[in-house]
Amino acid sequence: MKLLNWVAAAMLGLIATAGSVAAQTPEEIVRGIYEGGGTRSSIHRMRAPDARNRYFQPALVRLFDANDRDECIDFGLHVIGQDYDEREIARTLRLETRQEGERAVVEARFRSLGIANHFRFDFVRAGEGWKIADIASLTRDHRWRLSATPCRGVRAASAAPTNAASGPEGLRRPGRYCFASRASQLRIEVEPSGNAQISLDHLGQAGHTCGLEGIGRPAGTGWQLELEGVKGPCRLTLVVSPAGRLTTRDPGGSCRATYCGMRAELADVAIDLRRDKGRCKGG
Repeated sequence: MKLLNWVAAAMLGLIATAGSVAAQTPEEIVRGIYEGGGTRSSIHRMRAPDARNRYFQPALVRLFDANDRDECIDFGLHVIGQDYDEREIARTLRLETRQEGERAVVEARFRSLGIANHFRFDFVRAGEGWKIADIASLTRDHRWRLSATPCRGVRAASAAPTNAASGPEGLRRPGRYCFASRASQLRIEVEPSGNAQISLDHLGQAGHTCGLEGIGRPAGTGWQLELEGVKGPCRLTLVVSPAGRLTTRDPGGSCRATYCGMRAELADVAIDLRRDKGRCKGG
């Protein structure tokens, strides 16, 4: 009888332990994501087809399902880039948690390969535990929001209503869009595939200019152009905010060296898509 009682108590202890793991706090979940640094992070296991329903809200589950069919998430969900310094991540990781009722936010700041990373994880309560509702990179030059990623068959979330061609949703529709500010001219021709033919001319300091054109692939809330530069391939990213502001990102100035004059820049070129909308010539 004593043996049976001991076995029953042990089983109850195991059940309680399993329950406590399932009911991890948002901060514990995010800390677990970074315990493996980069390649061994639990985020890869969490988003696996047989596990994603336990860790993510339905909207993100649908996004991951769509990505399985036609890859559209081509960026890391917890670290910038494809290479990592796991020791540096572990040494510099700082988490900040805010909870209000059934929702919580955990912001993760750290450095990897000398680059500052800043990520935000949004949670909602699900029963006794928590599920991830969204992930966002808040790092300058690498801003994106997972729920806004365009995947075939999945409608990206929009933080606020926007007019046609004035925000991420409007610019996803196939068509031709043109914008002109005092310093910049932008032309975007969106194809049914979601890719876009993009042409950008920008006037910088001392009359020096930038000019480029190429095919942009959907990335985050905008597009990314991969171009040939004098120092090898370069990537220019166009980020569209829900408020209708388009900003360019040129990490390391790799595109500037080829496509700009001496005192012109391609980083942080800003265009107000509502105020600067114009009529396209020839159409």
